[in-house]
This record gives sequence, structure tokens and C-alpha cells, in this order.
Amino acid sequence: MKRSELQEIVARAQQQLKDAGKSIWNLSLLSKMTGISRPTLRKCRDEGFAHRHGNKGRKRASKLDGHTQLLDEKLKSGITNSDVLLSVLRKAGYEGGLTTIKTYVAKNRHLCPNVVRNKKVSQGNRGRRYKLEAGDCFQMDWGFVNAVDNDGRLHKLACFVMVCGHCGKRYLEFFTNARQENLLIGMLHGFAYLGGIPKRVMTDNMKSVCVSRSGPNIVWNATYLDFMQLLGFTTTLAKPYHAFTKGRVERLVRYMKDNFVPGVEFDHLGDLNQQALGWCNEKNGLMHKGLYLVPNERHASEEFSPLPASKVLFHIFAPERSVSFDGFVDYEGYRYGVPMDYTAKKARVMREGSRVSVLAHDGRLLSSHHLDWVHREYWCSNQWEDADDQPQERPSQPPRPVVMNYNTGASQAKRVVDLSIYDRLVTSRGGNGND
Repeated sequence: MKRSELQEIVARAQQQLKDAGKSIWNLSLLSKMTGISRPTLRKCRDEGFAHRHGNKGRKRASKLDGHTQLLDEKLKSGITNSDVLLSVLRKAGYEGGLTTIKTYVAKNRHLCPNVVRNKKVSQGNRGRRYKLEAGDCFQMDWGFVNAVDNDGRLHKLACFVMVCGHCGKRYLEFFTNARQENLLIGMLHGFAYLGGIPKRVMTDNMKSVCVSRSGPNIVWNATYLDFMQLLGFTTTLAKPYHAFTKGRVERLVRYMKDNFVPGVEFDHLGDLNQQALGWCNEKNGLMHKGLYLVPNERHASEEFSPLPASKVLFHIFAPERSVSFDGFVDYEGYRYGVPMDYTAKKARVMREGSRVSVLAHDGRLLSSHHLDWVHREYWCSNQWEDADDQPQERPSQPPRPVVMNYNTGASQAKRVVDLSIYDRLVTSRGGNGND
């Protein structure tokens, strides 16, 4: 029975009791007249006839309870990517799903800092999406990010990204700059991670790849041309101002900035690259939503040319640096010590993870240093003859006599003039020395 019907039946019975001069809430008489049980009538008398649900007023427990403060802090810092927030909350003990986080982010967008959004320009005519064959092409590019380490220092880093055009398998590595030597190192590391050398590489018109271009006529960078001939691959340059030609790697750059960089914590460059490698391993094992496949599974069936021996690639992995007068070589903004018994003017430097090695031209190890981004200079043993003796500045010398030149016809004669005699002569003439 509905509450409205119950109220109407009780109201008619109460009117009859009122006309008879009896109490309208005589439960015994009301129950006999209406056929409604006494407990029901008693509840209507105490709570009224309005319907109230048993859980009304109770707040339903959410799996985000206890994690909203951390989530608000990430939103205030500008991190809105739900996948990144999910990984952060998982470490804090969150047991819910991704949809709950997406709903919370959508309702609390006001916490995010204001971001000026650029208007997207239409790409013009509609184009046809092309497909790349297995083992045919890798796409590569640079992405530039601002990252803050665990000590709060801001680092402007260049991220080398490479992706397989057929299966979408990804690779990324961070450097302090985008020089050509780092490009070649990143390409070699990318080839090794992706299983070998493809038939061609697709990239944009960067100066470290091509010097100039006029239609089909391309003037290649000499060092890059030697690198191509050494490894046996070709390079396809994308059309200028048509970034979507190599859309897979362009999307990977954006995905790296949105998914990996926000919230990353690292101590130094080696630590950051180690985390980037783990991120690549994780993402390459998941379903690629654009290609509807798992990159690792599809990539396993592709065939590539093997890399040459490490001895052939030594000059690329270890760039050359000049040895300063105080026994240091500069690399990536830091100085690394060289032993005193190494007398050559130049040495080679190689970074592997968090270890920086200074090598001779024949590959002999001169010194090894642990990179921690704390010091600017890293000394080594036997760098100076007496490491405890700090060189001192020589005492100042007495002033030398001034040498003045006089023209004497066709020849010039040099005479030494004593300034004290000159001052006495000027004083005797009544001058002040400025005449």
C-alpha cells in the first residue's frame, strides 16, 4: 500500500473517531476500523506519513576516501592525466579503478592551474592514413621537457624518442642536449632495444641529419651520412610543416610528456633513464589502443639487420673531449678527472646508466665516476702530482719602468723614462700634472 493511500484511509477513520468524541490516535480502534496493524499506525503517528528510505542521509563510502588530499595536491601541481594519478595512488594503497579517478578529476578541474590553450589550426585537406610493413621503418624525433629532480632543481632535458612504424613499440632516452653525438647514441640504443637496424629511418629536417634541402635534392650532414653508410640504412625526411607524416613518433612525444614526465621522481640522469626504460617495458606489453595489438607480441615476428661489433661503434658511444690544463674533461655540463700519467691532449667519455667512464683512444679505462648531479667536478686518483698541495698565487711584483716610443725620423728608438723625474719637472714649471 502506498503512503498516500494509507494516509487517506487513516484520515477517514480519524474523522469518525473525532465525530464520536474519541481520541484520533486510539490505536486499538484505528486498527479495528482500518485493518492496519498497530506497529504501522504507531510508526505513522511518530514519524508521519512521508516516505523515508532507510539509508537516507548516509554517505556512501568511496574507495577514494583517504586519498583525496594527495589527489588534490597532484591536481594543483597541474597533473591531470588519469593513468599517472592512478599509478601514484596505487603506491599509496588505493584499490579502486580508473573511472573513479576520471570522475573526480572532471569534478575538480577548478583546482588545476590556468593553462593558456592554443587554438588548433586545421590541417587542410583530408589525407589517407598509410601503413608501414614489418621491419621497414622506425620513426625518431626529439622532445624537450622541464623536469624537477628530488632536490627541487629544474633541468631542461632533451628526450630522444623512437618508435617502430609497424607495431608501435616505443623507446625513449633523456639527454642534457640534442647535439648530433647524442642523436647517434640514442639511435644506437634505440636499434639495440628494438631488435636491430631497419631498412630506413623517418625523421624531420634537423640540422644534425641534413644541412639543406630543396625538394628532392638533399645535402646530408657529413657525419650522419657516414653513420648511415656504416650501419646500412636509409633516411626518409618528412615534408616540412607536415608533422603528421611521422605521426606515430609525434604522438609518442606527447604521450611521454603527458604520461611519463608528470610526477616522475629521480636523482640524476641515469636514474631517470632507468625509469624511462621500465616505463617502455610496461607500455610495450599493454594493448595499443590505436593499432589494436600488443607491441611486444607483434614486434617479436619482425626481422632486422644486426648491429656491428662494439669495437666498430666505439667512437660513437664515446665522444671525444679535450683534456684541460688541470686534468678535466667536460661532458654534459660536468667535469671528470683524468689521471696525470695520461699525456694525450684528448680523451673519450662514455656514460652508461649512472657511471661515467673516461677512456683512452684505444678503449683503455682511465677513470670511472659515479654521476649523482651533486658535484660539478669529479676528481680521480693520481690526477695531480701532489693532491694535498693547493697551488698558490704568486706574490705581486714591483712595478716595471714604463717604456715610451719616440719617432726619430725613419727609425724608432725606445727610451726608458723615470716617472718620478717627470713629475718633478712638471711641478717646477708650476703645472699640476694634468697639463
